[in-house]
Amino acid sequence: MNDLQLRPTVFIADRVQPGDIVLTTTPELISKTIQRVTGSDISHAMICVGKSSVIDSTGDGVHARNLERIILEPGCSGHVLRPLKQLTTEQVHSITAFARAAVGTRYTMSGAAKSVMAGLVAGRRQFCSRLVAQAYRDAGLDLVMDADFCHPGELLKSSALVEVAAPLRFLSADEEAGWRESMDHVQAMRNSTNLLLQEARKLSASIESLNDIDIYLVENAEADAFLVHALQASRYLELWRDELERNSWQYHVALMEGHSGSDARKRKYCYAVIEDEKVGQNRFIMNHAGYVALNAMHSRRYFSLMVDLYNILTDLNDRRVKAATSWLSRRGLLEVAARTLLRPHTPEWFASLREWNPKQAAMTQAAIQAAATSDACSICADEPANDYALLHTPAAGPGTLRLCDDCLRIRCTEEPMTPF
Repeated sequence: MNDLQLRPTVFIADRVQPGDIVLTTTPELISKTIQRVTGSDISHAMICVGKSSVIDSTGDGVHARNLERIILEPGCSGHVLRPLKQLTTEQVHSITAFARAAVGTRYTMSGAAKSVMAGLVAGRRQFCSRLVAQAYRDAGLDLVMDADFCHPGELLKSSALVEVAAPLRFLSADEEAGWRESMDHVQAMRNSTNLLLQEARKLSASIESLNDIDIYLVENAEADAFLVHALQASRYLELWRDELERNSWQYHVALMEGHSGSDARKRKYCYAVIEDEKVGQNRFIMNHAGYVALNAMHSRRYFSLMVDLYNILTDLNDRRVKAATSWLSRRGLLEVAARTLLRPHTPEWFASLREWNPKQAAMTQAAIQAAATSDACSICADEPANDYALLHTPAAGPGTLRLCDDCLRIRCTEEPMTPF
């Protein structure tokens, strides 16, 4: 055995894409038991949901983690599987959305054991291979005979999947020392999510995931104050501040230019951001729209706080994309297409607004229907009205409005506009 074979390995992030299935093992006894019973060299399964981001189910529950910070000890196996037939964009969205919706769901050791020994009745709690198989089933793809009870070995042997070649590399001694010392910052999100759910489960044992909190709160308005306190105490609303402080260079091209990292590292990062945006560009926008709609139908402070959170996250994501795009564009590595603004009150304009703020879209539609003309003001339905574009293009939504003079004066105090 050479010296390299005694080194730990890590996944090569560039060879793993959203929708891929990542299989691993560890030196722990439970892992070895699963390998022995299933006749395979792996014991754990994860889904890639973005660049260097995977979601899995462990003793902590269902959470995201950084793929590049998963160290496989010497002798431990790692595989990356991909469907024989390339996934459509819609299928990738469906698989990753299913995994993200399960975040916070508790792990079931008994379910995992049953999947290895014998299939029984499926429950709502998750274990790793079930999460993967169910996410694919939700996208219309059956990987195994029973998605509710399957083990990682079945995924490895699935005829619907093929292995990605050479997904691992050896970790150097210097890298290992630094990586083991550095904190996996995704752990902070896992801890925060678990704290929030632990408090929420004091209200109802039926709450498994974050989505369950929303459902419970719709039916139990009196729980709003309790859940708002749990949300704030968990720091769930504040984690973006930590990320912004830790990686401020990622949010402005001038800071990126002055960052000490090499151009090669920045180029790799920027391309990853652009590629990630193509796959998951609507995630924060969709969550924002969902909470806007929920709060419109069931007014809760908890929902209002989540609207504010996703407004911030959408803006931060937009800043990251713009910084990465600008850095690549300055070096002639990316051709930037100008954003096309939409004419107010067209079907495309309403579709864009509905995607971001369904309440505002419904109110505008009702206003112009009452005025019996689409030429009326987007806000109050008065006439005459003219078209304007926001000087600072928003992260989401059409970025244009049809306004009467009074509404223009009111809106311009906070949002500078120009005739469109």
